[in-house]
Amino acid sequence: MKLLIRIIAIGSVIYLGFQYRYRLLNVFLSNSFLRKFLVSSSLNMPGMREKMMQNMFGRTK
Repeated sequence: MKLLIRIIAIGSVIYLGFQYRYRLLNVFLSNSFLRKFLVSSSLNMPGMREKMMQNMFGRTK
């Protein structure tokens, strides 16, 4: 019974997080500390950094 309740709770959190994803993103980005943390952590990912650099400084075809 506890397992079923956990599965339903996790599913509900995922559903609500997906439903309100843009509101949650606005809340996170409105805080300057969280914004700096998210930007610095995303730039530490090699794939994300390369894609971002290509978009900003990429060559036009």
